[in-house]
Amino acid sequence: MVKRALLGLCFIPLCGTLLAGESPARGERVSIPAGTMLHSRTTQTLTTKLNYQGDTFTATVSEPVQIEGREVIPVGATIEGRIALLERPGRLRGAGEMRLTTEQISFPDGRRFPLSALLLTAYGAEKAKVVGSEGVVKGPGSTLPNIKEIGGGTGAGTLLGLLFSHPFIGAAIGGGAGLVDRMRRRGQDLTIPAGTQLNYQLTHPLELGPAVQVRASNRVLGAGN
Repeated sequence: MVKRALLGLCFIPLCGTLLAGESPARGERVSIPAGTMLHSRTTQTLTTKLNYQGDTFTATVSEPVQIEGREVIPVGATIEGRIALLERPGRLRGAGEMRLTTEQISFPDGRRFPLSALLLTAYGAEKAKVVGSEGVVKGPGSTLPNIKEIGGGTGAGTLLGLLFSHPFIGAAIGGGAGLVDRMRRRGQDLTIPAGTQLNYQLTHPLELGPAVQVRASNRVLGAGN
């Protein structure tokens, strides 16, 4: 009986060691290699109509990141970034664009680490896609809607001209009116709704440790902030 009790006492710390091996300890340093994917979802709506270049944004990690069977980034960690580029769509052509760059990642235990990653894909934003080598999110173009509206005005003008035996004059008036009306309004703005999935790829190794200093918005942030 005494031997069994002693064996049980020895087994308890062994189990604790095995469980601790499933995820890195708070004071352990871990390097997550470049090329690792980070899947996240935006926590707020971003739009070229209301936001400005330089605005901050956040996204929550939606899938854990594991290295050799150990979870190194948990679900719920927060990616903090900034709108590095914002362009509204033109009145006759062009599309709304945003470049969402990452600055740091925050863990539920309060630690923060610099994060360098490139946006590869985005899902959930209507008619939006990621283009170029800098991961720019591009919204719907305005050229086709312009052609349809101007063409509709031309057709209506032609029909009106036929009634008065001047179809060409009617077409010119109708097309001109459609062009003037379209120039008054911009194309459809790019909108990235809250909950949009953003898939980033690390461009530099992410070094995790007990504490780091992260410089953001001219402020130095400690691990406990």
